[in-house]
Amino acid sequence: MLTGAISKANLKLKDARQHLTTQAADAVERVLISVENLNNFINKEMDRIEKDPELSYRERRTARRGVFEQAGRKLEILKARSNYSNLIQESGTEIPDTYEKDDNALLKFMREREIRDRLFGMTEAQILSHFGESLFDGRNQLLLNAILNAPPGFEMLSEQNLRKLRRIKAKSLTQMAGAEPELDRFANASIVEIFRLAKKELDRLRKNELAGNRPKKN
Repeated sequence: MLTGAISKANLKLKDARQHLTTQAADAVERVLISVENLNNFINKEMDRIEKDPELSYRERRTARRGVFEQAGRKLEILKARSNYSNLIQESGTEIPDTYEKDDNALLKFMREREIRDRLFGMTEAQILSHFGESLFDGRNQLLLNAILNAPPGFEMLSEQNLRKLRRIKAKSLTQMAGAEPELDRFANASIVEIFRLAKKELDRLRKNELAGNRPKKN
């Protein structure tokens, strides 16, 4: 499904191997492998849907659209793990305002709001009982951000626990920034471009499904 994006990404990796340091090229390759794994996930899910005899035509379309939406969320996770915002800044790559708003701020807001909606009605003790361990060891960053970004007046935890979470987030950001030596500026630009290509292809596939056009499997 993501053949076009993967093909262009392979060209970028080939160029990186020829002109960049081994460390920088390896970083580009890791992103390419992640996109290839995402493509395998999409193809596997599409095969499962097509082979399910109990699904109607409408149900198949809905299921296929769901796969593309899920793949989009997986891509966002990959970008977050790659410290995508910092890569954009370091590479000097310009991302259109609409892309930045739609793909980062809006999606982040919607995901965090969904989490807060699910936690609505739970007491602080219940939240800590269910999620406290993963919150305070820094593993559950999505939940941590959802709690910290709750609107004023709708805080879910006491100020004491919120201060702890803020320290955990600050520590996590510091570790992410220092987790990998500085990459070549052009490697950063290549990584940003690979993610952009994958997202563009996913958006096209999802729109085709909404329009009723069956995308070809690649």
